[in-house]
Amino acid sequence: AVVSTQSTGEDKGYWSRSNRDILVDKRLDFEAECPQWLVNKKGREWRPALPRFIEGVIVDLQTRKPKKPNSGNRKVARVQITKHGEKKVVTARIRGEKNTLQQHHRVLVQYARARNLPTVKWVIVRGQMDAQY
Repeated sequence: AVVSTQSTGEDKGYWSRSNRDILVDKRLDFEAECPQWLVNKKGREWRPALPRFIEGVIVDLQTRKPKKPNSGNRKVARVQITKHGEKKVVTARIRGEKNTLQQHHRVLVQYARARNLPTVKWVIVRGQMDAQY
């Protein structure tokens, strides 16, 4: 009877490692080098880790049309946030049916994309600061 033993990554020599083991080692090296970075699902791009909610000031209010099967105008706001000491203006979706947001209002934004609005990657958190229900 032939008994096959499954070998782990430590048992094999360095040059006979599988491609998966090499990728895992690269990933571990990458995470060890910069633990404050996040890797997206494909593992190609990485961006600095952000706090979950960021404070910002509304610069402009707009309406946008969603992608193909959906209709209706979606309310969005251009919000100026301070990220790692530099000021950046992002487009954020305003959820809910009614809002009383105006220019120069202070809001809390969260990194979460709106699926049917391309290029909108932020959402304004309702019930906090000036974005009340």
